[in-house]
Amino acid sequence: MMTNKVVIVPACTDLNRGDQALVWEAAYLLKHAINEKVDISIVDYGNTDEDRERQSRQTKSAGFKVFRNIVENPKRIISESTVHSSKFGIILAGLLAVVDFIRHFLVLCLPFELLFKLLFPNKEHQKTFRVIKNSDSIVVKGGGFLHTYGKVEDLYYLWFGLYYLLLGKRLNKKLIVLPNSIGPITGFSNRLFTRWVLNKCDLLYVRERVSLDFCHKIGINNAKYAFDLGYYAEESLPTALNKELVNDCINKLSKEKTNIGITVRPYRFPSAENPTERYENYINSIATFCNKNKENSAYHFIVQVQGPSAHETDMIAINDVISKLESDVEYTVIDIDINYKEIMTVYSKFDLLLGTRFHSVIFSQVQGVPAAAIAYGGNKTHGIMKEINLDEYVIDINEITAPDLQAIFTKLIKNTSEYKAKLEIAFKSIENDRESVSEDLKRVMLK
Repeated sequence: MMTNKVVIVPACTDLNRGDQALVWEAAYLLKHAINEKVDISIVDYGNTDEDRERQSRQTKSAGFKVFRNIVENPKRIISESTVHSSKFGIILAGLLAVVDFIRHFLVLCLPFELLFKLLFPNKEHQKTFRVIKNSDSIVVKGGGFLHTYGKVEDLYYLWFGLYYLLLGKRLNKKLIVLPNSIGPITGFSNRLFTRWVLNKCDLLYVRERVSLDFCHKIGINNAKYAFDLGYYAEESLPTALNKELVNDCINKLSKEKTNIGITVRPYRFPSAENPTERYENYINSIATFCNKNKENSAYHFIVQVQGPSAHETDMIAINDVISKLESDVEYTVIDIDINYKEIMTVYSKFDLLLGTRFHSVIFSQVQGVPAAAIAYGGNKTHGIMKEINLDEYVIDINEITAPDLQAIFTKLIKNTSEYKAKLEIAFKSIENDRESVSEDLKRVMLK
């Protein structure tokens, strides 16, 4: 049997444990599907050599081959140190986006190595292009993906997100999209472009039926449902060095109080007319909840995403919450440089979890820990929690209040046994789902 060459896109960053899990689990799934006869290349993420190394070090250590991303974020031209970008920074990024678009469009029109070298003189970019040209399949990792907010830049965002599929189709590669969230997508041209690209895929999965219904509604006829790949994750024992870090976190858990894990993020509220006020309300709601329950609860803020930008660094939002906690609130901050398989050990030790980062919710559920979710950005949180019959434990980030958080946690504590029973049922379906997806992958990749 010949080795099947696969490129996993659009990017992997070890600084985001959820994203890392989706990329690694995609690779493991592909190997499982075609009995190890697969050569996997993974596209990296980052704006500088140091940044890219920091974001791919763990992936390389796990034995994966990593190559330079040729579809880089135009915001690489600015240095973000706050949640909201400056107007000047947005203008610079917009100008670079135009330059990037022209270069990438020309490559689509004439996908020849000579032209690529002229437009992309960087040797690492050129190496990636050769890897793509020599591959058999382009596989989009599971995860976020496509939704719009009615902004002027929406169509470019879709172009940015779908470019590897366009290039793969132009080079006659098989196109596979692992379980993603698609929608909502506003605007006729945006929907038309999305439909045109995704209907070209050989295999397309969405991770909730809300996305599946949306795809069918706008004419994407090849979409199928499958669970988020994060549910395939398995804990692994930390290395000797990392075991000390993990044990240090565990030893700080309270012996008398309920230990509640919390993930927050510096969310920009892109669909809101008053994003700064909405962010403040989000932070205040969580802090007020913590202050109200301080007698019986200890809180553990997990840095699920360590960077690279201010928009993604959870520590910013954690500090914002901590600044509003009363002096006698018991809390710890868990910010350690370990992979998702290792940090799952920490998640397993909590009694409950409140998660804005949805893969922190998934990691907790995999470990049998009941979790409530704060939903943001598209269909994923509401849709996935509904699929496992736990959508009553979701609160929308745009509507969050401290009383609502209190109510959802009171329900979570009261119904812990019922919650865990629903998880057991869900994981039986997840195991069957994994085998079904594997069979589909084998059929498409080996035909």
